Amino acid sequence: MSSRLLFRFTANHRQSFGLLKNVQLAFKRSSVTTTPIKKPLPPLSEGAKQRIGLWLAWSAGMTAGAVVIGGMTRLTESGLSMTNWHWLNDMNPPRTTEAWQEEFERYKRFPEYEQMNREMTLDEFKKIYYMEFAHRMWGRATGLIFTLPAFIFWRRGLFDKGMKIRVLIFGGLIGIQGALGWYMVKSGLHKETLIDGRASVSPYRLAAHLGTAFILYSGLLWNSFKYLTKPNVYASTRIPRGWAMGVHGLLTLTLITVIAGAFVAGLDAGLCYPTFPKMGDYWIPPEYSTLTPWYRNLFENPAAVQFNHRVLGLTTTAAILTYSLASLSVKFGRRAATARNLLAAMVILQTSLGIGTLLYHVPISMAAAHQTGSLALLSFALWLGFNLKRVPKI
Repeated sequence: MSSRLLFRFTANHRQSFGLLKNVQLAFKRSSVTTTPIKKPLPPLSEGAKQRIGLWLAWSAGMTAGAVVIGGMTRLTESGLSMTNWHWLNDMNPPRTTEAWQEEFERYKRFPEYEQMNREMTLDEFKKIYYMEFAHRMWGRATGLIFTLPAFIFWRRGLFDKGMKIRVLIFGGLIGIQGALGWYMVKSGLHKETLIDGRASVSPYRLAAHLGTAFILYSGLLWNSFKYLTKPNVYASTRIPRGWAMGVHGLLTLTLITVIAGAFVAGLDAGLCYPTFPKMGDYWIPPEYSTLTPWYRNLFENPAAVQFNHRVLGLTTTAAILTYSLASLSVKFGRRAATARNLLAAMVILQTSLGIGTLLYHVPISMAAAHQTGSLALLSFALWLGFNLKRVPKI
């Protein structure tokens, strides 16, 4: 009797275990069939690569244009002429004499008019207003030229995951640029935010605004190279890894020098010592460390700021020329060698423009050319870095 019970229990247990296995197998099959399998994106056609590359290059060019126009706005002291900021209302300048007079009267209530422009006429006000208006409209156009094609390319599935992240970062930087621009202008409109009571924008905010623009420009240009340059096989070329790493140092020096130049512009520091190579009768200006605490001299002391920009500029020049001369015996390949040679020529021109801007008391045309030259210098350094990245290393 007990053996029969044991046999029935074992048979029932085996039957239950078999039923459980069938249920598990069915569940696995159903999960396999219902889970979607992500297919990798097909490779982009040459036409798609060209369109994306041109869009990125055009966006980079618009960003460069915003930097140039912004520099002209600063040099002509036009940035504080528009005393309010709106997304849509700013897009229509005053059209009637009464509207212009109302805008002019609003401008008269702010420190720049009180300190610097008490003799300004309405026609003179219109000139600086239109300069700032052009800068703002160019910034909005840059946002549209970037955003609309980005939306189309995204919807068509032409971006991989990495490019989607970069597009979001670039779009965010464009938005930050607009916010920083108004944040900078506000610092020159209210007496409580002026540095030493000067009717001028904060050099800190100016440096942040310009630095963000250069970072955005660098990212757009570098990524345009990826799509526009065809694969180039350096079959017989091998370079030590240190040469490619060295370009990163040159890029870092260039960007730091640009930021130092923003403080020069923000403080009008180019006017305090219009001599070279000495600053007056001194190699180091005697008022270099007059502010306390000491670190304020690096950002708020015009003499110290000009000295620092000189040292950084000459250091960058020496580093680029040393790198270029030392690498002449290294086979970089045609593209990289061309970029290196253009970089060396551009740094000589850029240094000459900087010295000339000092000696001639910051003429607008030369100062604007000097700022534009910094963009060209950065572009050649990026091109060199991009091409060396593709050369096989040893």
